[in-house]
Amino acid sequence: TLIKKLIIETQKLGRVAKMQISAEQAKFLELITKLISAKKCLEVGRFTGLSSLSIARSLPKNGQIITIDNSDEFTDIAQKYWKRAKVYKKIKSINGNGIDTLNYLISKNNCFDLIFIDADKSNYPKYYELSLKLLKKNGLLLIDNVLWDGEVTNLKNGSKVSKILHLLNKKIANDKRVDFVLLPLADGISLIRKK
Repeated sequence: TLIKKLIIETQKLGRVAKMQISAEQAKFLELITKLISAKKCLEVGRFTGLSSLSIARSLPKNGQIITIDNSDEFTDIAQKYWKRAKVYKKIKSINGNGIDTLNYLISKNNCFDLIFIDADKSNYPKYYELSLKLLKKNGLLLIDNVLWDGEVTNLKNGSKVSKILHLLNKKIANDKRVDFVLLPLADGISLIRKK
């Protein structure tokens, strides 16, 4: 399949390949997008484009996903697969700083059905707050890597990132603005519904 080919091509990049979502997560994103009949989606963190490809495949003809990344290093790989999957026209790719771009989208009164965050972990708390402003009521926010290889429970010797993710998970669990479940899929994915 196309997804398998993209995963194989990404693995050839070496160590950075671990930034890619798993095949199971790709399928999950596809199904969730269909389940909520999403039309307008947003992604923070594009890499080689597997998650945007998965979401775009489930969008209607007039659907769109805006994907943001601060690097265009792997955009050519992403675009090659988007074209092969015939979803290229549904994907608007932006190279830019995540926080700046989210603030810009807020200033233009954008509203999304589904947002997927898989970018620099240190900015996850900011991405979370900005995404809630961009999400419509009953919209879904998905956040990847929230288990951080199980490190989120290691508060004494954990890394700076694991502590950031631990505090964010705690904050979301207690956030009255949302409904939340943490799924142990791959490296953990948070499923958050805006009330």
